[in-house]
Amino acid sequence: MVERGQPARQGGHPTNGPASASPLGRVDNPVPYGVCIVCPPSGPGGDLLKCLALDRISYSLSNDGTAAELPGGVKPDVLLVDLTEADRPTADLMLRRSAGQGMPVIAALAAEHLQSPDLKLMTSDFIVAPWHRGELSWRIRRQVTAVAPPDAPGIIGVGDLTIDTNRYDVYLAGKTVVLTFKEYQLLKLLASNPGRAFTRETLLEQVWGYEYFGGTRTVDVHIRRLRSKIEDATHTFVDTVWNVGYRFRG
Repeated sequence: MVERGQPARQGGHPTNGPASASPLGRVDNPVPYGVCIVCPPSGPGGDLLKCLALDRISYSLSNDGTAAELPGGVKPDVLLVDLTEADRPTADLMLRRSAGQGMPVIAALAAEHLQSPDLKLMTSDFIVAPWHRGELSWRIRRQVTAVAPPDAPGIIGVGDLTIDTNRYDVYLAGKTVVLTFKEYQLLKLLASNPGRAFTRETLLEQVWGYEYFGGTRTVDVHIRRLRSKIEDATHTFVDTVWNVGYRFRG
């Protein structure tokens, strides 16, 4: 996500919609994706709504398995079927109806569901309570990027790193990476040309422009900051090419 002073999606209550759907999930500065929770008439169970609030995920509610619009009339990206407190007939019904909506389906399960020998989930993924902060948003993003593959227009995917050039958003292992605009431009340029070695002068020219009078040390400083945000013990993306500059691993 690029720091630009504007949330990716704003919540709001639409004035109309399916009678069985109650869009409730207005959140401040939410993540780019949203879910429709398919749940029994009694509503979501456990701490599911708290989990969504902590992960800043916009949501709507549906009791009949249809994909209800999110706050603001936005189409959801994923169906989240809440099975935590549903009896078996209700669970089977919700899963059947959700399967026909043409979008990824994630099941929210209670721990005891894993002990059921006849449990059959025809879903894209599942999550088991108690949920940890960030886990649900990671699973949602994984499903969305699976629908929009790495070679889709505007999506650059390299391992666990996803760059959405349509939204100016960056994710590492499903978690949002907050970059300055120059850091984002550097990352996009390098990742769009994997394996190509860029000199510091070329990076300075293409990212900062001809009229920038700063030295190439500026590039080194921004690369160091970028690495600190997208690299760790298990992720390395930017290589230093000695006496030349930098390249993105192909």
